[in-house]
Order: sequence, then C-alpha cells, then structure tokens
Amino acid sequence: MAPRTDGSQDHAKGRGSPTRARKPQRDDPRSRLERLQAAADGDPAAFPEVARAALSDSHPLPVARAAQLCGDRLLYALEGDLIAAFARLRPLPYAQDPQCMAKGAIARALVALDCQDVELYRVGLRLRQAEPVWGGSVDTAVDLRATCAMGLVQTRYPRALIDLVGLLADPEPRARAGAARAIACAEPLAAEAVLRAKALMGDAEPEVTGECLAGLLQVEPEESPAFVAGFLDAADPGVREQAALALGGSRLDLALGLLRERWDAEPMKGEAQRILLRGAILHRSAAAFDWLVDVVARGDPRMAAWLVEELAVYRSNARLGERVQAAVAARARPQVSDAWRRAWGEGD
Repeated sequence: MAPRTDGSQDHAKGRGSPTRARKPQRDDPRSRLERLQAAADGDPAAFPEVARAALSDSHPLPVARAAQLCGDRLLYALEGDLIAAFARLRPLPYAQDPQCMAKGAIARALVALDCQDVELYRVGLRLRQAEPVWGGSVDTAVDLRATCAMGLVQTRYPRALIDLVGLLADPEPRARAGAARAIACAEPLAAEAVLRAKALMGDAEPEVTGECLAGLLQVEPEESPAFVAGFLDAADPGVREQAALALGGSRLDLALGLLRERWDAEPMKGEAQRILLRGAILHRSAAAFDWLVDVVARGDPRMAAWLVEELAVYRSNARLGERVQAAVAARARPQVSDAWRRAWGEGD
C-alpha cells in the first residue's frame, strides 16, 4: 500500500498538526500600580526608588501615576528620571501611550517641579499624536502642547514668546487657548501686545478669544478693562459672553463698574443683558452681590427668577442666601418664589 501523503501519519505521531498562533498576553499593570500605591502610602523615604522604577515601566499607566505622584509631592530628585521617561516615550507609537496619558502626566509634573528644560518643552509644543477614531483620527497631544507652553514660559527662555505665538495658530482650539494662558505669564508688555492682536483678529472659537481677554486683564489690570469691555458689542454672542465672563472673573473693581454701566444704560433688559449678570456672579464681591440682589428684588420677574437659580452656586454663603430669600419674599411673585424653592431647596 502506498504511503499516505495527507499528513495523517504525522498527525498521529503528534507531528505536522496545525497549530494556532497564541495571542500575546496583554500586559496587566495592576500589580505594579498596587505596589506603587502601597509605597506612596508607606515610608516617604522609600517611595522615590519605587517611583523611579515605575517611570521606566513598559506600560503607560504606572508611568503616568508615578509622574503624578512626583508632581504632587514635589520630588525634585526625580526630575532627571521624568525627563528620561519623556524622551523614551516620545518616539513610541500611540498604542504604547494612548491619549498621551504618560507623556502628559510627565509634562504636568515637570511644570510643577519648575523644570527648566527648554528643549523638552519646545519638543512638546510640536508633538502631535494622531489616534484612530471612527471616520478618521484625533490628535491626543493637544493638552500636552498646552502644558508644555506653560512650562516653556516659566523657564524665562528669551524666545519663548516666539514659540507661543506659533501655538496660537495651532489647529486645535484647546491648544490655542493654552497658548493664550501661557502668554499671559510672559513679560507683561510683550504679552499684552500679542494678546490684544489675537483678540482683535478673532478666533473660530469664542473661548480662545475669552482666554486672550482674561489674560489681558491679568497682565494689565488698569488699561485692559476698557479694551475688554469693547467686546461686549461684538457681533458674535459667544464673544460677548466671553468678554463679560472675563471682566467678572478678573474681580477688578473697574471691570465690575463697566458691567454695571452697560446694565444701567439699557432700559429694556432682555436675554442679551444676562451675560452682564453672569459676569457679576463671577466677580463675587460685596458690590456685585448688592447689584444682583437688587435685580432679584426689583427686576423683571423672569430675569429675577433666572438670577435666583444662577445664584444658587453660592448656596454655602449663608448671608447671601438670607438676602436673596428676603428679596424673593418681598416680591411675593410665584415665578420668583418657585425659582427659589427649586434652586435653593427651601421654602420662602
């Protein structure tokens, strides 16, 4: 009988049998994370060595957690290890650091540690990490670029502002907003010039313009309020709101005065004027609360009811609560009283 050639003899002997390729086991970092946390909760003197080992881990989660702890605890001795970890991770494919979780945590830690590594931040400013999503890809290094912008400006590198101006043209609005925040920490006169120029040129996202306006109020509190108030007349309602919020968030007396001036100048209060009250809510000063309580007491009932609900963000302010409640009770308008009960959870 001719020998069989279908491989059955080899199969019977255990040779030539088809084999399935084993899937590589996924790296599970839980035990290393637990060890890292145990060290963080234990002897502070022993923790740096455990954190140093975690920064060289092959999985991004232990690296990210170790970096966070280094920043939180201001472990200056591990600055070199953080820099080395960033350099190791930077060229790796996105799958080895998805969402830039490790690189982002390292950058935040280095900023907290006041790291002066100019080149690291400049590299971070240019880093892009495209990750696939349904229908295309998304850049997950946006927040990393914004963090590196802040790190670069704190080094006082003479040409930092040049790099930050470049980031103002980033395709991602969060990166542009981060650039504006960082520019506000640069040399004041130069920062003011750049932020004014960007605000005047505008941006597709009102929040970016808002960051520029807030930064101007920070770097030049005397000259900027009038400039920022000019944006209360912008064609884009989003920009008008950002201007009001920037004025209120600055907590400058002059800024509050400009908001109140606009309010008093409009005899017919409507939806467009609510942004002025939102700015006053952010101001949180006694003068702002005086104005807001007066609107509750004497303003249009619909506006008053809306404002009562907005003011509920300050529920913990017992004195303000008493004043708002008294204003609501004095009006005896169901619309306003109902707003009080809904927002403050108390009867009138």
